[in-house]
Amino acid sequence: MQSSCVYRECMRNHAAKLGSYAIDGCREYSQSLTGDLCAACGCHRSYHRRIDVKSSSQIPHARFPFTSLRRVKQLARLKWKPAEEEEEEDTGEETSTDEKMLTTVKRRRKSKFTAEQREAMRDYAAKLGWTLKDKRAIREEIRVFCEGIGVSRYLFKTWVNNNKKFYH
Repeated sequence: MQSSCVYRECMRNHAAKLGSYAIDGCREYSQSLTGDLCAACGCHRSYHRRIDVKSSSQIPHARFPFTSLRRVKQLARLKWKPAEEEEEEDTGEETSTDEKMLTTVKRRRKSKFTAEQREAMRDYAAKLGWTLKDKRAIREEIRVFCEGIGVSRYLFKTWVNNNKKFYH
């Protein structure tokens, strides 16, 4: 698998000695008779931007055509169903792989708090100054509070960070 390359514009900083930055070389590398120096600007070939070019037979074809970054991220988040589930649900209709993948998306469960939990967390967060930083001395007290209202410490910390701009 051999690839050829093309050299484009010169990237040499010609003002480096002056303590500045200026690229004023040529737009494309021109092979000279003397070797690796550019015929247009006189710089070595290594100063020119290199682009690797592959023939179409060397390019691996993607399984899914991606049209946008959003689509790539969406497909990356999807989880495939086990094979036996797909066989059981087969209704005889032809569905594309993308459609099967979209139906298997599992969303993260959103935390829901009761009004009493929110009120208790708001009062306690106000007492703490709406931050849990540097609260190692009262870590046990925070843990007892969280157990008392039925919320994990992590969820309490997240709730404080998400709601301090509304209440503080």
